[in-house]
Amino acid sequence: MASTARDAGCREIITDAVCGRGSRYSQMTYTIHPTNRPSTIGGCWVMNHTYEGHLIGDLVEVRGRMDINVWYAYNNNSETAVAKDTVSYVEQIPLRDLDPHCLQDRREVMVKVIQPPHCLDAVIASGGTDIAVRVEKELAAEVIGRTKLFVMVCEPPGKKDEDEDLIEDEAEEMA
Repeated sequence: MASTARDAGCREIITDAVCGRGSRYSQMTYTIHPTNRPSTIGGCWVMNHTYEGHLIGDLVEVRGRMDINVWYAYNNNSETAVAKDTVSYVEQIPLRDLDPHCLQDRREVMVKVIQPPHCLDAVIASGGTDIAVRVEKELAAEVIGRTKLFVMVCEPPGKKDEDEDLIEDEAEEMA
């Protein structure tokens, strides 16, 4: 006769657990269109990064936005200005170890920024009229889902001794 989990002293526990995870490093180049024809780049920074992730098949798709600001000189380096643009991106993070047994209707996606977006370089491009900005970032994703665990059940060490001591103490008190 085959033994079941219950026969073997096991319990089934339903809990939320990490059912899949992944990360992705990326570099993207964005084109910024300044008001004036730039002659020198003074600096570049990325700010106001927002994002959200959704599970699609066996990957997490992250949609995000960020503001890119480029400080530049124009008019033969006699004046300066800041070119600002809000850019969007879509990143797909493949998941490792995605557990197919997690209940699919109860999955939650968590996205975390490992390395915030920042400017690697900014150069004058397009015949001197635009600025090409290269941005890097790294994102990680985890899928949390309801799953079932099987655990072995054991008597805690010393439990029987404690129970026997309690019974003996109660018997002594009654006598």
